[in-house]
Amino acid sequence: MTIPGILSAAAPLRWHRPAVILLPLIAAAALAVTGAFGTYVSMTLPLRLLHFVGVAIVICAIVFALCEVVQRFWFGGALPFWAMLAIGAITAPVGGWIVLGALGLSAPRALAHVTYSELTTQVLLSNLAIASLGWILLRQSRPQSTACDAQQLDPTTDQALRAKLPVGIRSAVILALSAEDHYVRVRTDRGEALILMNLAAAIGAMGEDAGVRVHRSHWVSRELAEETAARGSRHGVRLNDNTVLPVSRSGRKLLSEALAG
Repeated sequence: MTIPGILSAAAPLRWHRPAVILLPLIAAAALAVTGAFGTYVSMTLPLRLLHFVGVAIVICAIVFALCEVVQRFWFGGALPFWAMLAIGAITAPVGGWIVLGALGLSAPRALAHVTYSELTTQVLLSNLAIASLGWILLRQSRPQSTACDAQQLDPTTDQALRAKLPVGIRSAVILALSAEDHYVRVRTDRGEALILMNLAAAIGAMGEDAGVRVHRSHWVSRELAEETAARGSRHGVRLNDNTVLPVSRSGRKLLSEALAG
């Protein structure tokens, strides 16, 4: 019983979606009532509820960590449906061992009625069902905000750049661009991603008035540039995640001009 669906909103992960967060608890209660995994022969209903809720919490903690890593380093935003299902499948064997161990502690007699492969299969089915329902709920909660964000996009300039971003941050506010070899690191208010594009082309896609090139390898949005210029650029441009981008001598001049303009 895991919650990969919970983690598909957008970086940072959002835990304030009660309908989705309740999914694993509802599944745990249903399994307890039906006496799944052979527990109907060895546990009372209160003990089954305690057992399944505890197992759900342990497995969910593992899935949360895995989803965060995958979301942060591979997608930079919302987890796609196939990734959520993949995480559910990958964690099923671990979930099977957790259920097996929990049964051994709380109801050893139940082990005579189930095998590890059966437990893993049942955990897998639970994972896929919860991931699918969670993804549907979260997708239904996103269209309105996504539509509002889309209205703020300039359809004539930055679409070539945004089309290369992960779906989860495609409509996010772009804070900075940084050159890394043949790639550009795009930093947004929802996360970051590397795209195959040179910095000059990325800056051109953003538009002349969208920001300031503060260094040969870095560009920042106009709002961030004005904020930096207002407090002084001696220590560079500080981003939301406390990353500090260097500012060249010509960059300081451009920052001053941005504040004056």
